[in-house]
Amino acid sequence: MHSSAPKNSMAATIVPPTYKSRDAVATGLLFAISNVTISALQPVITRYAALKIDPLVFCASSVMIAAACAATILACTGEIGLLLEFRYLPRLIAISTAGTVATTLALIYGLRKIDAIAGVILLESEPVYSLILATIFLKERPSRRQLLATATILAAIGYVFGAAHAFRPLYAALLILITPMFWQSSHVLSLKVMPPLTPRVITGARYVYAAIVLLAILLGLGHSSLAVLAVPEVLVPVMFTGAFVYFMGSFTWYGAISRLSLAWTTALVIPAVPIASLVFAMIFLGERPAAHELAGIGSAMIGMLALVLGSDARRNVVPAVAICE
Repeated sequence: MHSSAPKNSMAATIVPPTYKSRDAVATGLLFAISNVTISALQPVITRYAALKIDPLVFCASSVMIAAACAATILACTGEIGLLLEFRYLPRLIAISTAGTVATTLALIYGLRKIDAIAGVILLESEPVYSLILATIFLKERPSRRQLLATATILAAIGYVFGAAHAFRPLYAALLILITPMFWQSSHVLSLKVMPPLTPRVITGARYVYAAIVLLAILLGLGHSSLAVLAVPEVLVPVMFTGAFVYFMGSFTWYGAISRLSLAWTTALVIPAVPIASLVFAMIFLGERPAAHELAGIGSAMIGMLALVLGSDARRNVVPAVAICE
């Protein structure tokens, strides 16, 4: 693949047939299923880091590792130059700011005060944001079943919120609650340029530009030393988060939504994530869900499954401009 468009080129409007084929749907499902395990680990590893590692050091160093992984892949595929293409640059920076800078900081500072299980419940709002944004910007019209399922998810989160103090302090809960909005906003932005850009390029843009921003924040606030990364208890979670949770998580996610409907993919992935996250939180953090938390998670999952059954998996691809030599 060319790293940049040729000077003498002709624009043609096409809809890639692969995005409508059964093979594309099957590949998208494989990416989505892989993403479940990775996504389930994110609140758990972030909660661990929030309690044991300086948040800014963790965010900046993890994203830098993810950026290095992404840049290496792009260099090997010859796509690295696309990160600097002027016509894509504003959108790629916006994707990185919303999808990585905002979400990384909001999630870790929220999980400093709220445990991973409560955080998982709040993150279950993601299909709601997905449905709203996909309806407004991608013209994916919701059915009555989808609207009812969305109301069920919101009611489940509201039930847990009113049943106990798991969502205290409120500012920390709000930080986690808005995290999926930034994730989904970045996904909507990315779908406008995917194709012609590949999931690899979008993943690279998310982390390369975010690494620059987070490193600037880290150094600007006086965190001039990264010597703490020499400690194994810090380096191991940072390496794991950057290479696996961030890089592979984003790559599998974009691989899924480039082939499947955004709202449908979100609703497929999110129901499985709380179950896996609960298991990981109990194993690695020693957390135990309360009865009302289990009830809330169960109710939200019913709503999410209804979203899956009430929508079409196939992505509605907007005709893209292809470059023909």
